[in-house]
Amino acid sequence: MAYEHLAFDRLIAAVGGVRQGKNRMSGVPDSSASLDQFIDERLICRAPVTVRRRVRWGECDPAQVVYTPRFADYLAAAYSWFTRILLSDKMIAKDGTHLATPMKALSLEFHNTLRPDDLFDMTVYVEAVRNRTFDLVIIARSPSEESRFVGRLSPILVDSSFRSVPLPHSIEEALLAYRESCGPAILP
Repeated sequence: MAYEHLAFDRLIAAVGGVRQGKNRMSGVPDSSASLDQFIDERLICRAPVTVRRRVRWGECDPAQVVYTPRFADYLAAAYSWFTRILLSDKMIAKDGTHLATPMKALSLEFHNTLRPDDLFDMTVYVEAVRNRTFDLVIIARSPSEESRFVGRLSPILVDSSFRSVPLPHSIEEALLAYRESCGPAILP
């Protein structure tokens, strides 16, 4: 345990963060130290799946605004967390082959600018479940609940030959149960 604490202190010092409860820049004790200072992306809730993300400096243009294509990366990251939590053990077809879910459609609606070091939370909701596809709504908000953007993803289920296949019952059940327990997306 002491070794883990020492390793964490070294990690914090290496990334220029808070060490021993003091802000490295000002030397003032910092009571708000949290994982958000050290991790760019992390899961903060499993139901509904909510991912906290920090905008990296390299994701922005010279005007310090996030490059538009990065928003698709953000949506893909939230979707990846969603599938790992909800579907990872269900992505096997009846014949034992692995299934995949490439995107059939993606859309974005921007509400507010994101700049370097901004934190935002992406919450994933199931909007619709169909025979071979399903629709997700991902709502991004600042930690103070200010709307940042809304994205919609429509994954389609394919087999190893990249042909679309019907959703297995286990996936359909998981998606419907998630939608029932998490409720519908309340759009900003």
